[in-house]
Amino acid sequence: MRSLNLRKMLAPLALSLMSACLAAVPALAKDVVDFKPGFNLFSRDQDIQLGREASAEVEKELPLVKDPQVARYVSDLGMRLTKFAPGDANYPWSFKVADSQEINAFALPGGGIYVNRGVLEAADNEAEVAGVIAHEIGHVVMRHGTHQASQVMLAQMPLAIFGSILGQSTSLGAQLAQLGIGLGVNSILLKNSRGAESQSDQIGTYILYQAGYNPHAMADFFDIIQKKYPQRTMEFFSDHPNPENRVAKVDALIPQLGPARDWKTDSREFQLAKADTLKMPPPPKGKTAPTASASMPAAPAAPSSRLVKYQGKGFAISLPDNWKVQESEGGVILAPAGGNVAGAGGDSAQAYGASISRYVPPPGRRVKLSQATQQVIDSLRNTNPNLRVVRQSKGRVKGRAAYSTMLENDSPLQGQKETDHLVTVSGRDGVLVVVFIAPQSAYESYRPTFEEMLKGLEVR
Repeated sequence: MRSLNLRKMLAPLALSLMSACLAAVPALAKDVVDFKPGFNLFSRDQDIQLGREASAEVEKELPLVKDPQVARYVSDLGMRLTKFAPGDANYPWSFKVADSQEINAFALPGGGIYVNRGVLEAADNEAEVAGVIAHEIGHVVMRHGTHQASQVMLAQMPLAIFGSILGQSTSLGAQLAQLGIGLGVNSILLKNSRGAESQSDQIGTYILYQAGYNPHAMADFFDIIQKKYPQRTMEFFSDHPNPENRVAKVDALIPQLGPARDWKTDSREFQLAKADTLKMPPPPKGKTAPTASASMPAAPAAPSSRLVKYQGKGFAISLPDNWKVQESEGGVILAPAGGNVAGAGGDSAQAYGASISRYVPPPGRRVKLSQATQQVIDSLRNTNPNLRVVRQSKGRVKGRAAYSTMLENDSPLQGQKETDHLVTVSGRDGVLVVVFIAPQSAYESYRPTFEEMLKGLEVR
């Protein structure tokens, strides 16, 4: 889960061709679990190709467990679980055990899943391991890896260039490397947002229920290991940012999936595999898992009192002269140096400044401003499940109808909340969408600047 980033999250609205289709899922769960992947610039076949290339790079850095019984156990368990995955789960699945005692697991696009031996060592029963694997299967079928890459690409170049890159027959990895997207153990493909984590929790719970395992096991395991092994789970929660109220959300979902069953919890095969891992020598030293920086970026310099005018497409706005303008096909980012930070999922997210985009209704349809505003909020909430509307009012901006909506959201700054002021204004070519963004702790100091920028906003 990460901060509002209009360049990433409103681009699908401004570029209506990017709307994702709802995957076909069993009737039992499609009304209670969100099985809808985010927008994606990659095809399903490209997911598979990219996953194979990424797997080759990962295994250059990540030692694997050689014990055939342990490897076979994890592979067999993973393959059984894929039969219960929702949507189109016909991927060339592979399940491997990484020789690392960190409690972690990760999924590559196209079906490559790696489980650290530390998961087997820490788990008490098979249901807990099945929960970890089912969660990773959720990342694959929801295509979270290439969704992340698509977000980065959308922020870096015009849409017209995407086809020429993704349509080439040469290595996808080589093409992405030119954009700074690597395929190793620290790749953006492995960094998930809290929204992706929450969705994979839902998918994992569904898979466990369908497979006959105790569906509480996954969230319970995450909660237990965080308390029992705080040092060994640091990697897991840097790569899998912990959604708020994780256990409570899973517990609330389970009754909606169907009646309680005589759940399977453990197996002899798991206990034998666990015993084998506990007998293994310590893993080789070196890089054994994806890592994420825990450093807290310094706050940007205060906004300058001197404003300069920026002329955008169909609008004009003033901004502090010590802020920068970042233009993309999906919109405009106005931010101070250091205003964009590495979010919880590893990608760039805006923590300070303003984002401007445009909501364009489907061809031939007229949408009221109130409806457009709600659709913008719903779109933002798709990837920000903790987004909350604080208050909303209707008014005018330079004579044009407008809505002012105050939002509370998770900040990309670790452990912080942010305040977002969403302003939607009717224009000739759709609705202009402006969001003023700052951490709650700093919002009052930014408020005067935001108010001056809004006073000078002109929409055509």
